[in-house]
Amino acid sequence: GTSRLIAKKFPGAQVQGITLSPSQVRRGTELAAEQGLSNASFQVMNALEMEFEDDTFDLVWACESGEHMPDKKKYIEEMTRVLKPGGTIVVATWCQREETEDTPITPEEQDKLDFLYEEWTHPYFISYE
Repeated sequence: GTSRLIAKKFPGAQVQGITLSPSQVRRGTELAAEQGLSNASFQVMNALEMEFEDDTFDLVWACESGEHMPDKKKYIEEMTRVLKPGGTIVVATWCQREETEDTPITPEEQDKLDFLYEEWTHPYFISYE
């Protein structure tokens, strides 16, 4: 999803996506190849223990992952560790809203959720501690 969008927007950049999901790596790699994005690559890696050197990236983009992190302080520390001095961090996070009898998920909302689930190979947007 977002790694491919960044790769499209900045074709001169090298974009590295990480995830704990081998399915997401496979799907991201397939979609990047289909879209001719040779500047995007994906690998399985723990965001709390990244294998990258300090000061590696100009931009660290975290999309819909922070809510799942068991140690949010370590999560932010790892992102800042791999960020070059003067670089930019962007964190985007959200979850599916609660559905009740009075506020059911609308067909339009369900269509958008279905797209996200299929495009990014997400499980349903719920985390339990």
